[in-house]
Amino acid sequence: MPTKQNMQENIENAHVLLNKSIESYSKKKWKNALTDLSLAYKVFLAHKKIDYVSICLSLTALIKYLSKSEGYYNSLMLLEDAKFLSDNAENREDSIINRFAFAEVYYYEKKYSDALLYLTNIEKELNDFPILKARATELIETINNKPQKTQKNKSQLDTTLVLALSNIARAVNAETNIDKLLITIAEQTKFVLNADRCTVFLYDKEKNELWSKVALGLESSEIRFCADKGIAGAVVKKGKTVRIKDAYRDKRFNPDIDKITGYKTYNMLCMPIHNIKYEIIGVFQVLNKKSGNFTDSDEDILFAIGTNAGIAIENNLLLNIQQNMLEEQTQMFESLMDALAVSIDAKDSLTLGHSARVRLYSELIAEQMGLDTNDINIISKAAMLHDIGKIGTKDAILQKQGALTKEEYEHIKEHVKITYDILCRTNINAKFKEITEIASSHHEKYNGTGYFRGLKGEEIPLGGRILAVSDVFDAITSVRHYRDRMPIKDALNIIVNGKNEHFDAKIVNAFLEITCDKITDILVSEYKMIISQKDKKLLSKLPLNQFVEILNKENPIKSEQNIINTFNKYYVRKKQEVINV
Repeated sequence: MPTKQNMQENIENAHVLLNKSIESYSKKKWKNALTDLSLAYKVFLAHKKIDYVSICLSLTALIKYLSKSEGYYNSLMLLEDAKFLSDNAENREDSIINRFAFAEVYYYEKKYSDALLYLTNIEKELNDFPILKARATELIETINNKPQKTQKNKSQLDTTLVLALSNIARAVNAETNIDKLLITIAEQTKFVLNADRCTVFLYDKEKNELWSKVALGLESSEIRFCADKGIAGAVVKKGKTVRIKDAYRDKRFNPDIDKITGYKTYNMLCMPIHNIKYEIIGVFQVLNKKSGNFTDSDEDILFAIGTNAGIAIENNLLLNIQQNMLEEQTQMFESLMDALAVSIDAKDSLTLGHSARVRLYSELIAEQMGLDTNDINIISKAAMLHDIGKIGTKDAILQKQGALTKEEYEHIKEHVKITYDILCRTNINAKFKEITEIASSHHEKYNGTGYFRGLKGEEIPLGGRILAVSDVFDAITSVRHYRDRMPIKDALNIIVNGKNEHFDAKIVNAFLEITCDKITDILVSEYKMIISQKDKKLLSKLPLNQFVEILNKENPIKSEQNIINTFNKYYVRKKQEVINV
């Protein structure tokens, strides 16, 4: 771990690199400047010096613009990101340098009034950066000495566009849901073009259809139509932007959507959306500009948005395809594993349903312990697969009537190692590796005398410790070839007395906090029995720990005996027996 002295030295070195980059900037050594800025940025970011991270970003945006490695709009977007950081930092220097960078970019774009707006008074606050102060003074003098020309003031437009592009860029980086991404793009486009509505249609080339999950202001969540229809269809076909002053006078306009929605289209701007290969993947359809008709400037703005949006949309679609494929593969694999687990149980009619019941008991314990959904899901899968190694156990031993010999018992024990070996060979991700560890540790004991690895205490995965309780409880409360199910009093006492020896005490305690109705639901699940509402209400008030106390009384009172009798009515169960509601 770095000492405070080392940290301070790293930060001081980063300041040296920052100053070197500014010196390289003044000499137009762009590559050197960017290299030093990148190194300084990493140090400041690592030490959470957000103000100096902002300074590095502002200067990087400026130098990339000056070196022509980034275009105008991309540079403004990076400056906007730096401004966002500076707005949330306490240091004023980062804000001043951000304004300086904006000013110089505007200067080279010949937007002198905007540049002067950003330069106002900042040269007085750049004393710690003499090179930048000198350049700011030079810019002010140069602009003031230029002949004054009438200029269109685009500062508000530029700022609005940069904000829109910045918001889209953030959505690109953060949003994996295609619907939400399209909503962001449509909202920002509508806002920056001062339009009433924007729809982003995606082009399904195989079906030759245009469809949209974004139609702002419409209740319908999806519009789908043939790509040969309407203005949007014409844009796909010709690959060119269409601008219309009066939609209903244009023969290409398809009024069907207006009829469906009750909306009235007056003017529109429609532009293709391209991917990085310049293939059309969708269409912008912007409707009803609030002030006059759409202009050349609107087209330029929409093109700038579309350049970013096209790449973002395609990347998002590809990501969703990959995720869907992975989910399908995972679901198929898990279904196969579950089917295999059931088939292992089915090797012996008396153990049929064992894995499912162990899963249900384990889920109850995990929920009682307050584990999150993801952890419960992993434990659930491990429970279904915990006996998969019995595929390598001889049927004659599994189904043997009577007690096992020492050699037979050793053979049975091998199923845990086989479970581990099978699941290790089928590991598909980190989640499944955890499932493997849990499934193959259900015969470990808390005191270290279990198998197959002899793990002890916290060395045993939490899920494995949960499975240990569930597996034993189901085994002793189920019929086997060599014995009937154990009386519930004896079964629960085995679990209680196994604390800190066979079982983790805190897991036993969690198990004993589960109410009796939930246990009986699992006990009768395979027999299609129905627990009466009256009995369910009675058992739902009684956690297992209190039930154990009642069972261990020599002379339970009448109400307590009624509870015992009610539980045993479902515990001493028979197939096809149904208890009326």
